[in-house]
Amino acid sequence: MCGIIGWFNGGTGNVSNNDIKVVLNKLYCLSETRGKEASGLCLMDDDTVTVYKRPIRAKYLINSPQYQKIISRIDSNKKFLAVGHARMVTNGDSWKYQNNQPVVKKDLICVHNGIIVNEAELWKEVGENSREYEVDTEVFLTLLDTQNYKESVVKSFDNTIKKTKGSITTALVDKKSDYLLLYTNTGSLYFVYSKSSGNLMFASERYILEQIFAVKKISNSFAGSHIIHMKAGEGYVLDMQSNRLNKLNSETENNGLIRQGSKNRKYVEVGKDCDPKPEINHYNIPSFNRSREIRKLFFKGSEKISKLRRCTKCLLPETFPGISFDGDGVCSVCNEYKYKKVIGEDALENQIANSKKENDKYDCIIPISGGRDSCYMLHYLVKEMHLKPIAYTYDWGMVTGLARRNIQLMCSELGVEHILISADIRKKRRNIRLNVQAWLNKPTLSTVPLFMAGDKQFFYYAQLLKKQMHISSIIFGMNALEETQFKVRFANVQSGKKGSVHYDLSGRNKMKLATNYGIEFAKNPAFINKSMIDSLSGFLSYYMLPKDYLQFFDYVKWDETKIEYTLINGYGWETDPHTSETWRIGDGTASFYNYIYYKMAGFTEFDTFRSNQIRQGMISREEGLKRLGTSNPSIEEDFVWYCDTVGIDPINALKIINRQETLY
Repeated sequence: MCGIIGWFNGGTGNVSNNDIKVVLNKLYCLSETRGKEASGLCLMDDDTVTVYKRPIRAKYLINSPQYQKIISRIDSNKKFLAVGHARMVTNGDSWKYQNNQPVVKKDLICVHNGIIVNEAELWKEVGENSREYEVDTEVFLTLLDTQNYKESVVKSFDNTIKKTKGSITTALVDKKSDYLLLYTNTGSLYFVYSKSSGNLMFASERYILEQIFAVKKISNSFAGSHIIHMKAGEGYVLDMQSNRLNKLNSETENNGLIRQGSKNRKYVEVGKDCDPKPEINHYNIPSFNRSREIRKLFFKGSEKISKLRRCTKCLLPETFPGISFDGDGVCSVCNEYKYKKVIGEDALENQIANSKKENDKYDCIIPISGGRDSCYMLHYLVKEMHLKPIAYTYDWGMVTGLARRNIQLMCSELGVEHILISADIRKKRRNIRLNVQAWLNKPTLSTVPLFMAGDKQFFYYAQLLKKQMHISSIIFGMNALEETQFKVRFANVQSGKKGSVHYDLSGRNKMKLATNYGIEFAKNPAFINKSMIDSLSGFLSYYMLPKDYLQFFDYVKWDETKIEYTLINGYGWETDPHTSETWRIGDGTASFYNYIYYKMAGFTEFDTFRSNQIRQGMISREEGLKRLGTSNPSIEEDFVWYCDTVGIDPINALKIINRQETLY
């Protein structure tokens, strides 16, 4: 999920000092698409190991005086190893120095891309008292240290990998030794190695190395070498004395390519005191009163919702925008609905096979959110259809920790390479806060989707990745049951052209939607803020880009029971302990906006979702009503997480929402 980069210079002097620095800077800037919340560097030579890390973007790190001073030591005529990291925070506050990468534990230093999902279990094994930081990478190094790695690096590393569940792509060194160890269990690591010069360069993505080697001076220093893609479960070790690179195995160790304890390098840490955490207090509420007050306000005064008139065929209530009922009490949505037939797996195989093949390593790109549908799609394409996909995630700051863990779990278990493109998460969350604050100033149902505008670049980056990797097919795991047409209906727009993908609008309706937002902005000038460009970009990405994707569940039957059973029992897929539902549990925004819809309109996405299931004959109306009664339309804990994450007062938000005029 983060960006890993590195360069070992064999000391032949075939690249100038300045070129080395330019390339390191470019490596950093290219890799920060995978994480912008922190960055760090480990520079190792014969005499010194320096670790420098800060909670800032890589492009700011490389311009800092501390970084410039560190890399001024680089001499192309001498051996050195530079290992870098661009971090997207999954756990461990980035404002705490020790949580950022490279992570140091005793003599071991590593950068890690991925999430260890059995972290709590491993800490019980190695002893909680040895824990110093919050980041999950620490338990990996602690476990490795307990496996007698000084006696056998290969055996201890192998034992550690076997005990660790989740995704691990890492570059690891020992302060006192002369080896660099590279490993991935997802295939998310690439390198170029020149046997003649001893130079080695590695990165999390092929595209990053391709951009570097477009520079002639650099490609010449690796003459005759090619980009190597490390397979899932594969490791390599570089002996920095002999410049020899070999696969990680016991023979490598027995041949003396992993020398230990031969150095007494000086260890230096830089950056500890550069960035004190800013004191941010978005609200002032005594903590002992906060939970009690939230619990008291949550769903206050919702009794009238149970008395709403509902369609006699589905579950939609009378407050659904634009709805009408016939003489039998059947709603207009049901009467206009067209049953959707599954096209079939063979047709999907033909679509992929007939696509122009420019990349012989991958069949398709699979956007994965950590939700059940995209995770099941990944399983099905790999295990049932035996395809070679590459997984892709756009993290805009509202992908929950649960979703991130499920992504890494699925990719590591299936051995699928995962590319994560990270937004500037701090800026994204600021934009969300600005839009929510503006909305709370003058609440309207038509402007609620502005809270989610920041995630729509998901589609733009999918297309960009498709172009960069020369892959013809993108397969999405969205399904038509998730259609939430009420969100645009509240803006007086009818959704969807007949027979189109379920999130599309006609050109006329796109204009109507844009006009509606313009009117709302005029009525509520608080929306005219720093988030506007991001919101516009989201609108263009969602509605204006060509929809040349395949929809997996147009071809393969969506079966909720089968999907849940496969993921939970087959992979240990994580669910939310606060709800029996498995839909939307990885979306950090869902509880907040569903609470608004529930309180102001008397229904949520779950009403439309279950209604679509009823229309498709998947469940009965009685079962749908039962499911609505047992599932929370909004989860209190997730509502509070959202408020705390974006920086708004949950109590004030609840009070404002609760006092709005309702449609019932």
